[in-house]
Amino acid sequence: MTRHQIGIVILAAAMLTGCNRETPSASGNSAEAQRTADAAAKTAVDAKIAAEQAATDAKIAAKQAAADAKIAADVKAATEAKIAADAKAVTDAKMASDQAAVDAKTAEAAKTAADAKITSDLRAAADAKTAADTKAAADAKAAADAAAKAAADSNTAKATALLAQLTQYIKDNKVELAETTLTQLDGMKGSLPAALVEKIEAARTALSMHKTAAAALK
Repeated sequence: MTRHQIGIVILAAAMLTGCNRETPSASGNSAEAQRTADAAAKTAVDAKIAAEQAATDAKIAAKQAAADAKIAADVKAATEAKIAADAKAVTDAKMASDQAAVDAKTAEAAKTAADAKITSDLRAAADAKTAADTKAAADAKAAADAAAKAAADSNTAKATALLAQLTQYIKDNKVELAETTLTQLDGMKGSLPAALVEKIEAARTALSMHKTAAAALK
């Protein structure tokens, strides 16, 4: 019970005590009025108590409603913050994944380009080496052909000179020298032109005929 309520109860008790001290004649006449007044006072006190209780309950309800509203607002704010944080986390994760994919693709493209350049460089080097080897082989062959031709020309010139000597030896009846010269020519036939070989064979026949004729004259 509040202090105000206690005060009202004390006032009511005092009023009742005062009423009991009246004279017998007055009490008889005013008993009904006193009861009416007491009832009214009690009703007023009850109404005031009820009003104060209602006000207190309203304050409590208002505080509770405010507390509930704050809790609801805090829960809503926390929920929205979590939803926003989760959404941001998902977005950040997707952005990171997309960037990683782009980086991987860029790295793959760079590697492909690097591999292609290496392959191109190797092919160019191989082609250059092949060309160099081909040229070197061609140069070597040309040199060998030139050397062979020079040797053949030298042998042809030498064989031509020997053939002239052989012819002269036959005319001079120098049979031994002619045979020696013919032997030299036989050793050179493999590197001589066919026309010159035919002349050597003709000289052989002439030498043979000359030998036969000389034997018949003896």
